[in-house]
Amino acid sequence: MSKKSNLFAEIIRKAKMVDGVCPHCTEHTLLISVVSDYYRCLNCGGDIEQKINGKISYLPIDLTVQEIKDGKEI
Repeated sequence: MSKKSNLFAEIIRKAKMVDGVCPHCTEHTLLISVVSDYYRCLNCGGDIEQKINGKISYLPIDLTVQEIKDGKEI
């Protein structure tokens, strides 16, 4: 097996799938994670951060980055 195939196989083995309600589309769906505490909705593709504080909560992530230079938004 090639090095690239081994890397992909390792990522698949570490992936986690959970069911939950997506805060983006409000549907009960599967959420998949390949990085710890960050999930993606398989229904709408929304990115979600998992928070654990007595109960597990899935919170939407805003991936837009705004750069401010000299007090003005770019």
